[in-house]
Amino acid sequence: MTRRRVMILVENQYQELELWYPLLRLREEGIEARLVGASTEEAFLGRHGFPARAEVITSSVSSRDFDGIIIPGGFAPDYLRRFPVVLNLVRECYQQGKLIGALSRAPWVLISADIVRGKRITGLFSIKDDVINAGGDFVNLPVVVDGNIVTAQGPEELPLFMKEVLFFLWRNPIRVGEPCPDSWLIDSGGNRVLLSQILAGKGAVLLFFDSVLSPKGEKLLPTYNAFSEAIAQRGGLFIGVSSDAFFVQREFINRSSVSFPLYSDSALDIIKAFGVLSKEYLAEWTVFIVDRNGTIRYGESCPSGDIEALPGFQKKLEGILG
Repeated sequence: MTRRRVMILVENQYQELELWYPLLRLREEGIEARLVGASTEEAFLGRHGFPARAEVITSSVSSRDFDGIIIPGGFAPDYLRRFPVVLNLVRECYQQGKLIGALSRAPWVLISADIVRGKRITGLFSIKDDVINAGGDFVNLPVVVDGNIVTAQGPEELPLFMKEVLFFLWRNPIRVGEPCPDSWLIDSGGNRVLLSQILAGKGAVLLFFDSVLSPKGEKLLPTYNAFSEAIAQRGGLFIGVSSDAFFVQREFINRSSVSFPLYSDSALDIIKAFGVLSKEYLAEWTVFIVDRNGTIRYGESCPSGDIEALPGFQKKLEGILG
């Protein structure tokens, strides 16, 4: 699978829960989470004395290598905001549209990086005036999402904070030109198969959709039969992927006469890797084109379900299938 990578900033007087909860929760989801600090030699002590060691030195980190950054609270943000390298890192991640997560007093760092102007921000009530004076809109809510900035008031909000963080990361789509992610899917016969085995060196069109039981799924999926046959005649492959159980897909195929293969991703591994997970934990209607070398060549949201009307789709398909 295409892995997401997130850095968590560490400094003395960090709030223990606000560092360790995100770190462990990210790793539990298979996301590479790294502690980043001014030194890897010394242990940074939390507000209650719990030690944490940085795995990477801040000065050696590039924003290009990560999908986001999380800043725990406590009094650590007051130290972090003094380092130009930290502020540059935060500013670059923000400008690149990557995740910026900040808890309790951590918006201090965002203020010093000058990225809160015009943004809705929450945090400890004691930083309200700082946010307002920096041009932000302080919102007295547990968790606030504004674009790629996710802020929370404190450790009590960690479950909701991490839900928003994970949703942002899984919605962060893979980019055209990257290798196609690979993981297990289940075919309508109940067999586990890797996506790479399904594609098997063929040019392919992958349609992600919410469910065969949704009104759109019931109506539109059978209409792709002719399109699928045209793709097959040119040596390509057309498949559909959803989080439906395989036996639900099998029943739908039998009663609707769908002629192209549907695959179940009930574990959401491929759906997350492609960045098409909805807040309902279903796949959003999206289409991708993968070339014979397993590289993503096209990706576009398709809420209407009309694949062939998508801008640039036909031209890209012609270039890949010939």
